[in-house]
Amino acid sequence: MATENSPKEQNIESAQSPVVTINLVKNTGIITIDYAPVNALSQAVRIGLVHAIESLEINDDVKVIIIRCQGKTFIAGADIKEFGKPATQPYFPDVVNTIEACSKPVIASLFGTSLGGGFEVALACHYRIAYSTAKVGMPEVNLGLIPGAGGTQRLMRILGPEQALEMITSGRHISVTKFTESNLFDVITENDLDQQSQIFAQQLISDNNLTPRRVGEMSVNSSDFDWQAAKTNIIKKARGKQAPAVAFDVLEQTQKMNVSDGMAYEREQFLKLRASEQSAALIHAFAAEKQAAKLNSKAQPVEVINVGIIGGGNMGSGIATCFLTANFNVQLIEQSNEALEAGLARIKNNFSSNVKRGRMNQSAPDACLARLNSSTDYQSLSHCDLVLEAVFENIEVKKALFQKVVAVCKPETVLATNTSYLDIDEIAASINRPEQLVGMHFFSPANIMKLLEIVKADKTSEKVIATAMQVGKKLKKVSVLVGVCFGFAGNRMYTRYGREVQQMLLEGAKVEQIDNAMTNWGMAMGPLAVQDMSGIDIGHSARSAQPFPTHDKGYFRAAATLVEANRLGRKTQAGFYQYDENGKKHHAAEVDTLLFEKAQQLGIKQRIFSDEDIVQRALFALISEGLALLKAGIVQRMSDIDAIWLHGYGFPRYKGGPMFQASQIGKAQVEQKLAEFREEFSEAIWPVVDVDLLR
Repeated sequence: MATENSPKEQNIESAQSPVVTINLVKNTGIITIDYAPVNALSQAVRIGLVHAIESLEINDDVKVIIIRCQGKTFIAGADIKEFGKPATQPYFPDVVNTIEACSKPVIASLFGTSLGGGFEVALACHYRIAYSTAKVGMPEVNLGLIPGAGGTQRLMRILGPEQALEMITSGRHISVTKFTESNLFDVITENDLDQQSQIFAQQLISDNNLTPRRVGEMSVNSSDFDWQAAKTNIIKKARGKQAPAVAFDVLEQTQKMNVSDGMAYEREQFLKLRASEQSAALIHAFAAEKQAAKLNSKAQPVEVINVGIIGGGNMGSGIATCFLTANFNVQLIEQSNEALEAGLARIKNNFSSNVKRGRMNQSAPDACLARLNSSTDYQSLSHCDLVLEAVFENIEVKKALFQKVVAVCKPETVLATNTSYLDIDEIAASINRPEQLVGMHFFSPANIMKLLEIVKADKTSEKVIATAMQVGKKLKKVSVLVGVCFGFAGNRMYTRYGREVQQMLLEGAKVEQIDNAMTNWGMAMGPLAVQDMSGIDIGHSARSAQPFPTHDKGYFRAAATLVEANRLGRKTQAGFYQYDENGKKHHAAEVDTLLFEKAQQLGIKQRIFSDEDIVQRALFALISEGLALLKAGIVQRMSDIDAIWLHGYGFPRYKGGPMFQASQIGKAQVEQKLAEFREEFSEAIWPVVDVDLLR
């Protein structure tokens, strides 16, 4: 150990920074990163790491170096505060190269989630020790990027191309215990991580095993790897996303290169992706989700432990599954014992499906179901902190239900309705606690879909809003605050989108053409296939609760025509498509005839559509309605609309959302195109909107 005033101690002191510090323990230099909340690779952390490595390398008392972190995780990745800003020195590839080039063994001590750049730091170290619960991953593809600091090169060298490609192109977080058969980790431990790291360091010293084992100096073993088959598989899974294909190209092109040349090619491709619209869209999507969770109010949520759910149908059972999975206690209410048994069976089936699909382990359902109680007696809701209804979509039914609930529940109980379209203000006005009522609009299937619209009625208290948002967070939903209007934000826009799709059918576009145009553009499903899956009569029934607009003679007449013909979708094996006994869809000639006849009856002229016509009309309908929602204050911010469409309606994430698309198109072009539609179809259908709201 150096004396207090020795030059070596001076070097260590000069290397200290507010976020990266050094200690000497038994000839081991311990570098500690402490940059809350997740030790992200900020410029300060990068500077601190380089200075610490350089300082310890010239210190004769130091034989081995350990990189560790304070807090809840090893380096979790890039610093989101620096997203979109010019890169600053030291550049990250230089940091990892400095670590790998160190003449003394460097050990990474991993726990928590070591992702992206954090994992690249670990790969640049000469040894890796991990706590058994740790996870690692290369999630850059989720932001339209690839690893840009040697991650493709070092991971391919240590795991081989097959595993490296899987990690890089999937972006998944993987438990370190999955790598026990590889050379990725030298120690995986359930004991004290710092202690195990120090034991490993001392063993290196006692064995005089002090020559660094550099991953970058390894060769790639790809002799028996089928690159062409891998490429086909990756492109198929990518579904239009660029980054996975670029990752494949980088690994294939650099497999025979040395690490320096490979990193140069990797960096070149990384920078191209970083400048792409797809990456901008994916970064926007990531930011939109974070932003959606933020409230302007400072109200504190109340703690919710016990949840009452009224209704055990498909929606109610899915919601119950969500709450049970998130460790809430659930009291399920139904009208009869028969309905209750059916609801319980649905919940159990949801859990069985989760196990079968690998979403949870075999023992998890038992623990979840132990927190479930059921009854036909509303009095059993008296202890609940939150009561949510998921019953038939009829406003009088819901009013009567909440009058029963307020009679038995605590005054502070949060009351929530899962209605998709009904007026929550009217429901709230029917009870003596309107400030306690909030909309919690789940999307079907509720135990799978991530979107949750939190609907603020006129009298909903800020505390209730904060509580609903906090519950959504615990449910791991993307929760978005919206106001009251027909369909709220998501379904109001979906209605506008659907109107244009249905109108184009009457104007001559074909069913398959519309669906193919939208899926080729990137939508998860075609809008007409979605209608068949959900039931054409469901939307028709909701729309029929209000008068059809007199100015719009074609308003959803395609759907109404199919309902009249009892073509309700998959459930009748006949909708916009025909379905065989295996559920496979086929062209339905009868639909062509029905729609042609309806167009003739309404006096609507038919024409030829291009795929671009279809996509443009559908997208601009969303943009127009989104701007109207923002102007009316139904949503807090434009990015909230994108979060809703990304998680509720299958909008392609790599396109950022409809409002991001509008921003990319530009205000002038949006205004011009909307004016053209207004001129062609009337201002009543394509109203004037405030395009200045676009960034």
